[in-house]
Amino acid sequence: MSDVPLRTCIVSYSENDCERSVEVVAETLHEAVALGLKAMEVPSETLHLLSFKVLVKSPQVYHSISGASLSAWLAQPGKNPKEQALKGRLKELLRSPK
Repeated sequence: MSDVPLRTCIVSYSENDCERSVEVVAETLHEAVALGLKAMEVPSETLHLLSFKVLVKSPQVYHSISGASLSAWLAQPGKNPKEQALKGRLKELLRSPK
């Protein structure tokens, strides 16, 4: 069983004077952003140009992360088997066709 609880999060980003957002359920900040990217069909080639805001609900916490930071985190080896599995799953998610 996971020691990190699932949290409902609202992931958003702005592009061309338009803000987009989606609600996802995730264990980590990076997972929330990756799931949000997939749900909003953000092209992976624009990832490094964007920054994302994440509102974690109950208790409410705001986070901000750049696409470049997410890419760099995904490129690093996982610290343990669980993180390695998460990174593998998120990489595959972001590689999948729409």
